[in-house]
Amino acid sequence: MKQRKPIVIANWKLNGGLDLICVSVASFIGKHFNADIAICPPYIYMRDMMTFLQFSELHIGSQNVSRFESGAYTGETSAQMLKEAGCSLCLIGHSERRAMFGENNEGCQIKVCTALSHDLLPVLCVGENQQQREANITEDVLNTQLREGLANIDLQGKDLCIAYEPIWAIGTGLAATPKIAQEVHQFIRAQLSDIFGAETANGLRILYGGSVNKINTRELLGQPDVDGLLVGGASLDPGHFLTICEQVSELAIA
Repeated sequence: MKQRKPIVIANWKLNGGLDLICVSVASFIGKHFNADIAICPPYIYMRDMMTFLQFSELHIGSQNVSRFESGAYTGETSAQMLKEAGCSLCLIGHSERRAMFGENNEGCQIKVCTALSHDLLPVLCVGENQQQREANITEDVLNTQLREGLANIDLQGKDLCIAYEPIWAIGTGLAATPKIAQEVHQFIRAQLSDIFGAETANGLRILYGGSVNKINTRELLGQPDVDGLLVGGASLDPGHFLTICEQVSELAIA
């Protein structure tokens, strides 16, 4: 059994609707998991999902969080608002946010601080693209993302997750091999140890994301430094996502 409790997060991105919410949550009702399970739906469906969550162990997460607390920031949603809506966690710095909306490491650092101050679990996403991997600078890229994204962060007993999502594996069907995932996760934990100290780093969970499915779940979670999964497309199939969660739960007590 791993020391760290596994976590599985479904990122629905700009997908889903009331039908998917009903079917997804219904499939989890009455089931127990030896892992934390969360779904990040589009903002507009959070309240609808909360209506059903009381009958399951599912948590609700946000795909993003504003760096601002309040003010004239049209279209933004603050950490306090998310907390009041029932959110437990929020994704920060997803590769799509970085690439399409210009999010950078400095902004991610502010969001991590904001999430922690409102008792939301920040899930900081890091990862390299295909060109960076081919240039053998993956560790340099990740080191910069971690150092700048976690600069001056004092956890003080609070929790934090890191999600390694190699950009070349997202939505491509080309997942990182278990060996690659372990090597990178081990590197990330070493950097976290340098930033927060070994004891804290050993307690933090590092997730893998990138073409995760029910076929590769067991091999990925079998790696010593892979503590969970960030699931994209496969989470839009309720049965498929449930199978992934069941496999992770089984591995947690193996």
